[in-house]
Amino acid sequence: MSFNTSKTKKTLDVKPPKKPSFTIDTDDDFLKLHTLTLVSGKRGGGKSVSTANYMRLCKQKQYFQRCWLITPTYASNKEIWNMADISEEDVLEPTVTALREIAKLVEAEKQEWELFLQQKELYNKFHNDMKHKSLKNIKSEELMSYYEMGLLDDPGMEMPEWKYPLECPPRLALIIDDCLGTDLMAKRTAGLVNTAIKHRHLSDGLGLSIFMLVQSYCAQGGCPRPIRENATNLWLFKINDYNQIKKIKDEADLPVSDEDFEKMCNYCHEKQYGFILVDFNPKSEDKRFRCGFNEYLHPPSLNNKELIKSKHA
Repeated sequence: MSFNTSKTKKTLDVKPPKKPSFTIDTDDDFLKLHTLTLVSGKRGGGKSVSTANYMRLCKQKQYFQRCWLITPTYASNKEIWNMADISEEDVLEPTVTALREIAKLVEAEKQEWELFLQQKELYNKFHNDMKHKSLKNIKSEELMSYYEMGLLDDPGMEMPEWKYPLECPPRLALIIDDCLGTDLMAKRTAGLVNTAIKHRHLSDGLGLSIFMLVQSYCAQGGCPRPIRENATNLWLFKINDYNQIKKIKDEADLPVSDEDFEKMCNYCHEKQYGFILVDFNPKSEDKRFRCGFNEYLHPPSLNNKELIKSKHA
């Protein structure tokens, strides 16, 4: 170090919170959730198929329990989205109000969870009171609550069960597909940028993972820059234009050389429907780059201190 330092008289150590905002525990080799994922590639390149398969696995693992889909092409791609077990009632057209409808549905899921917790607590309290108290010693408002839940009429009622297999706050996701030129992306009042930026904080921190499928990562009319800058992952399918690849690498400020990034892209794109997965917030630095979902990439220049120094000189 080429400069001197000295301590202040009073210091404040910055400490992270013991528990971060609502997150979903995932396996070591699985991406962090919640996520704002951009899936970029030409038409027919495999974006929808890859996303549907990923969502299928997430649902199997209960990382997600409900997923909405906003797309104008559901009818022609129904077979693909069936792989993700997306109910037709959870498909919306890309209208200017679609994201407001999604926000209401997320809030409804949160309220349903809170009601379930209240009913579960009331159920346990009822059986504890019946075991240790006589009716005359139970407060009238508590008796009314037991009555409204049906416990007085049916004391043998089974404990309330959560609607999803895993008893936890709802784990929710949204896929936005094929929406270029629609009101959802073209009109600012649709709230796309705002929703994408605050996706983890919706409904008092319950959160919503968003997967945005676009044909161009940074071309005019494509994904807005504020969303690109807040993305946690990029799944980049084949691009023939080297200048586009370099622009993506520079904008994302990736800690690898241009040569290594181009080589990784070429390696991934040689495979049918192949894509390079860039994790902007990896669990560890050696998990930053992948070929598809199942193969880590370790470019020689990753974590090269001289490279990082030159980028910020």
